[in-house]
Amino acid sequence: MIAISNHLGKINISKRYLQKLVTSITESCFGVSGLDSVEITADGDAVDIRLGIRISDSVNLPVISNAVIHKVSYVLTHETGIEVRSVVIRTNDIMSWE
Repeated sequence: MIAISNHLGKINISKRYLQKLVTSITESCFGVSGLDSVEITADGDAVDIRLGIRISDSVNLPVISNAVIHKVSYVLTHETGIEVRSVVIRTNDIMSWE
């Protein structure tokens, strides 16, 4: 459970909800063909995220990684108000569509 405080009061957000939200955000990114793992570590009102992803073989890995990091950080902060301290991506597989 992650607790944040704002002008409305104290809000508790479950890690399960955050994992589902991060999964949805990541899988919607171009070039990501699957998600193997989502680990969320909370420290106060900030989180650290570790993702294990599979990507398509015809994409630029650094560009896809930066896009995922940016989108996950932005959407999670915008939707929940939680500060994202870091997003670490581990590429587990490169999928070929031949």
